[in-house]
Amino acid sequence: MPSSVKGWLAAVGLCLAAVLMSGCWDKLEVNNWAFVQAVAVDLSKDGRIRLTNQIYKPGSTDTSSMSPSSGASFFNVSTENGTVYGASLVASNEIGRKLQWSHMETLIISEAYARERNIGEVLDFFSRSNDPKSTLTIVIAKGEASSYLNAEPLVENSVGKQLASSIENAHKNTGTSSVVSLTELSIKANQPNAVFVIPYLPSMGTSVFPRTPTFALFRFPEGKLVDVVPVSKAPFLLMLTNQYRKGHVNIPCGGDKDDNKRNEAFKIETLRTKIKTEPQRDQLRVRVDVKISGSAKELACTSIKTESDVQAFTDKIAGKLEKQLVSTIGYLQEKEADVLDIGGQLHRWHTGLWKTWQKDWGTRFKQAQFEINVHVRLSNTGIDAGRPFTSNDR
Repeated sequence: MPSSVKGWLAAVGLCLAAVLMSGCWDKLEVNNWAFVQAVAVDLSKDGRIRLTNQIYKPGSTDTSSMSPSSGASFFNVSTENGTVYGASLVASNEIGRKLQWSHMETLIISEAYARERNIGEVLDFFSRSNDPKSTLTIVIAKGEASSYLNAEPLVENSVGKQLASSIENAHKNTGTSSVVSLTELSIKANQPNAVFVIPYLPSMGTSVFPRTPTFALFRFPEGKLVDVVPVSKAPFLLMLTNQYRKGHVNIPCGGDKDDNKRNEAFKIETLRTKIKTEPQRDQLRVRVDVKISGSAKELACTSIKTESDVQAFTDKIAGKLEKQLVSTIGYLQEKEADVLDIGGQLHRWHTGLWKTWQKDWGTRFKQAQFEINVHVRLSNTGIDAGRPFTSNDR
């Protein structure tokens, strides 16, 4: 290769390196952006959207303080407009920087907004833009959604991250909540007769994540809140939809007849639910099989020494769970809310029948006959070999 050509290539390489190393070749300076950590959506007094953005504050004087004060690592900005986009532009003008959504962790929508308006109007903005993370967590909150952004996170550096982490942990380890992402919600909302649930925060109390979370029930295309699922039914709804990962169940020593306060604890380590639809002429039968494996974590009144003891213990657990699952299905049928996606199964496997039943599917789901079967396997009784700590037989 001629030396002149080599020199020309070397010069081009040096120019490219200088441009890339300058850090501003695309003109996207960090100082031009305001990084949004979480967003709350409420209704204003005149029915418009009130958008509250929690924004990272670089160079804060007190990084140990996480409350939205003058020395905190973030601050909140509330603006009102007829659209989310319009409210975001007003916020940008007020801050003097363009909002950047790529670090956003949580979207909080108030119950009042969800009952009055179609939440799809809010979700459309975030799903249409390339900036927000498709995995951002979506929740519905009782009261003012913006009030959650005034809480102090416990271990995370922002309320948005704290709330997302708490919901994910509750989903994976306690069976009391479920993570619903923007992508998942977008897919479900485009399905026929779409009914789904979104995590609901009943009250904030002393923590950004309440001790009794549950779910808000939605139906699309209306996109409005249908009902708030009773807290007592939330774990069993997760079991029915095969989203239950880990958790526990308390078994009263006296059963239904004795109202004492002694309970035993059974840890659910694995749970698998299989739903099979069985159309019979003009009637629909649904078989639900739940297989559970777990261990005894606290014993107060049961000794597990023999195979018959194990069977009696697991039968007691299965009996209690069956009652709760039947009650939860009854609630869903009352609301005509096919969260179990039984209609989807009919659409896939019985297409012709589904075309006939689709028009009045809510009524048919309400009249369907369910058969619940729970199978419990005891995998571990602990180091005391199945004897209560207070037992005399030790």
